[in-house]
Amino acid sequence: MEKAAYSMKSRLARLPLPRLARLALLYTRDDDLERVVRRALLGTGTILLIARTVEDALQIVGRRGRELDVAIMAFSEDCHGITLLSAIHGCYEQLPTLVVVDEDSEHASALAYANGARFCLSEPVSPVELANAIADLQPAARQLALAYEAELLA
Repeated sequence: MEKAAYSMKSRLARLPLPRLARLALLYTRDDDLERVVRRALLGTGTILLIARTVEDALQIVGRRGRELDVAIMAFSEDCHGITLLSAIHGCYEQLPTLVVVDEDSEHASALAYANGARFCLSEPVSPVELANAIADLQPAARQLALAYEAELLA
């Protein structure tokens, strides 16, 4: 049993970690969501830029928007969430944007999609669910993640 565990560890050590994103923007005031995002991106080499206010998020998008690989945001139906999502989509239409809405908020999801979100998840969200959603937004990263998963199972 111990030899099998060692064999798996040695195979893991040789595998490159899947790169989900290099530079990500997270807009949230929720420490729990921040922890989930950090866990989802753990080991990917992603630099996470955290904005706690809409103003900070807009500054990051304005300064580093072309460098961002993904934007993740806690979304509410208030004008701030809609404004931020619309601004991101208006400035960088190709930037994959993932939105996390309150549990069972179909209206918020509809608003998010209408304002440029590419993917919506409902709270509570797990690190695995979030990592898969980010990978789905980035086809090349998804292929690498699937290859990584297949190698683990081999």
